Amino acid sequence: MCLFIGDELSNFQMQVNHDYDVNIYRIKSYGKGEIEVVLPLKDIPAPSTENEEFGEQHKVLPIETITNSAIVMPDKLIKDWPLESVADLNKEHVQQLLDLKPEVVIIGTGEKLIWPNRALLAPLINANIGYEIMDSAAACRTYNILSHEGRDVAAALMMI
Repeated sequence: MCLFIGDELSNFQMQVNHDYDVNIYRIKSYGKGEIEVVLPLKDIPAPSTENEEFGEQHKVLPIETITNSAIVMPDKLIKDWPLESVADLNKEHVQQLLDLKPEVVIIGTGEKLIWPNRALLAPLINANIGYEIMDSAAACRTYNILSHEGRDVAAALMMI
């Protein structure tokens, strides 16, 4: 909290900058039928433009639009997770999540929160991998927060 005395407030200017890690996959936006993922710096070719103000080269992070269910992790993007709904979730899908060895899995169930069969998720618990179930919009937001904190998180997202 700031306390301003007298006319100090008239000279006050606040600038808010987003602090993004350019080395991880980040979800830029989500909506009906698509998720936009910002690709990390490591996936970009050499700089191609010069920043005139600073006299140095910079890169523009590309955005990939995903239209299928996907798994997003800070260091990988699996664009074709083969399910369309929670009803399609099976042992092989859970094994794929286990093989990624995340600290926590966020399962986004589409437009609405739908609980999968808990017995299917038991292997995650047995492997000491935490999980959360939420609608895909909430899962996207939660993924960004956890990945920004440096957590090893996997967002398994079904389309909204």
